[in-house]
Amino acid sequence: MPGIYGGDEINAVVLDPGASVIRGGWAGEDQPRAMLPSFYGWLPMTDEERNLYGTEGLKQDPGPTQDGDVSMNDVENHSKPPVPRGISFDASRGRKRFLGDSGVSYWRRGLEIDTPFDENGIVQDFDSLHAMSRNVFDALCAEPTENPLLLTEPADNPRAARGKAAELAFEGLNVPAFYLANRTVLSAFSSGRPTALVVDVGASRVSAIPVVDGFVLRKGIHTQPNGGDAVSRALLWGLTHEMGDKNITGWLADSIVPQFLVKSKQPCDPGMPAKATLREDRLHSTTPSFRMYHTMQVLNDFKEAVCQVLEAPWDEAQASARPTKMFEFPDGSNDAYGMLRFKAPEALFTPSLYSVDSQVLPSRESPYTGLTDLILQATKEVDVDARASMFSNIVCVGGGTLLPGFLDRLSYELSVAAPSQRIRIHSPGNYTERRHSTWLGGSILASLGTFHQLWISKQEYEEHGQAIVHVRCK
Repeated sequence: MPGIYGGDEINAVVLDPGASVIRGGWAGEDQPRAMLPSFYGWLPMTDEERNLYGTEGLKQDPGPTQDGDVSMNDVENHSKPPVPRGISFDASRGRKRFLGDSGVSYWRRGLEIDTPFDENGIVQDFDSLHAMSRNVFDALCAEPTENPLLLTEPADNPRAARGKAAELAFEGLNVPAFYLANRTVLSAFSSGRPTALVVDVGASRVSAIPVVDGFVLRKGIHTQPNGGDAVSRALLWGLTHEMGDKNITGWLADSIVPQFLVKSKQPCDPGMPAKATLREDRLHSTTPSFRMYHTMQVLNDFKEAVCQVLEAPWDEAQASARPTKMFEFPDGSNDAYGMLRFKAPEALFTPSLYSVDSQVLPSRESPYTGLTDLILQATKEVDVDARASMFSNIVCVGGGTLLPGFLDRLSYELSVAAPSQRIRIHSPGNYTERRHSTWLGGSILASLGTFHQLWISKQEYEEHGQAIVHVRCK
């Protein structure tokens, strides 16, 4: 029955699986304790591993029977050697997963990199998400069977995915209680505004979603898959096609040398070729997915170090006149970057600068629109009487909003596009609060004593199945 789990009586785990990072921690704390990559490495299972772990999957062994006797499943499981922490098996696809930071950063011959999420940040592979969630519990030194779980979901999460999330929690992790919380509502909640327009610039996508009295306005959900990763891809395009040979065709991610390929390096002058010795043994035994993942990590570092948003709409002459910034790549090559560091963030505000051929923006049927226009489209779905409160309560969250100049540019464009409205942008100055706003909102919510009546107990799930999630988690 609901009501048996109170915020003061239990230690709930809050899990926020984003497209870049999975955040996990204890309800009531002010920041997540575990932040692990939303990616995993994998190798084909060996014949021996198939024989030992061929039945591993989302559903776990139910454990001892109700009378305390040990079942035959227990005997069989105890005969298996224990699976090391950070390792899991996907027997259906014949994969041995390597989880956590070491799983994706440590080079292994033939290692592939994959993620449970699609380009819109929607979970497609719940088996892998289950393994990654279990790894977060291990990092917290927590036992899923003893701790209720609050799991976050995107505002446009499909109905089928919501049901699978409940299955993951109750049948995979075997938690005693569960709640599925809307990320947009949690971000508004963490900012202390039950009515707000939440602008979230994540790794895989941007979204502008109205929240009215603590509920998402469904018809106002506007999203696009051009988040922070699109800015990183714009940097790669600029480095290879604009600053380099303009006649180059193709993607050329190989032009960036990740750290795992560098054996040694020597200092070199700005703009000159790198003086690095590469690990020849790794060049031809590294998979494209592993190299691309690490290339994106370098580009993310590049983005955070040099990128800045112009305070007014894109002007190439103005960007070229701005001061440059130095950056050194892992192979020792370095240069001063000017216009590129301002143009790349335009993937958010002026996506029309990048053609489909550039592969900066994921392909889609409808054309991309700038972030400001996306916000205006969302506000048009709100009742006329409530639009003023939307414009005066714009909450900006997500790692992409941390780009210098982002808030100034957004404020300027909105004031020009809606001169009759009073524009008020609220964004936490604290890095942790802005980047982890969803997790923080979940931490606050799950720690409230009044929240206990919202938990879905395991008994309720067994009685009603996945349908209970659609009734209780709105």
